[in-house]
Amino acid sequence: MKYLFASILMTVALGVTAQGKLADRIYFGGGGGLSVSDNQTNISIFPQVGYKITERYSAGVGFIYQYVQIRQPIDASLSNFGWSVFNRYNITQQFFAYTEFERLRFEYFTSFTPERTDKSSYNSLLVGGGYSEQIGGRSAFSIMALYNVLYDESEEVRPYNSPWVIRAGIGVGIF
Repeated sequence: MKYLFASILMTVALGVTAQGKLADRIYFGGGGGLSVSDNQTNISIFPQVGYKITERYSAGVGFIYQYVQIRQPIDASLSNFGWSVFNRYNITQQFFAYTEFERLRFEYFTSFTPERTDKSSYNSLLVGGGYSEQIGGRSAFSIMALYNVLYDESEEVRPYNSPWVIRAGIGVGIF
């Protein structure tokens, strides 16, 4: 573990020396989601912190929180938490390739009573790309289409109903 930390620290130090100040290499971003229907409300937030290793390539970490409120057939709410690591390669200033590994700890109902829940972990490997538009200064609006290559339709308990993930968000310091 100490070798991994030293390796990361050395990579950051070399990147800062070769490419400029640390503050110019770090960026913040992420986004959120809201879905409301007669039966269910989903709210999610996913902040991220990235480090520009080169002008085109960056990597970083993110955190995930999802709140799910179900109204029918029962009235109950669930909370899911997780983390992620990502890689981003800017093909042009607007278009980029993106990969992300996500680990989500999610809650689910074991029956149709709100008192009976269990928790499980779920891995996602998201691969895709996106479009980013500068909205002023060093800020940008981004939209991504990602595909979860680990998605398995046969799994009975899973937090997502589709392998496709569409995200939109704002990043500060990305340009």
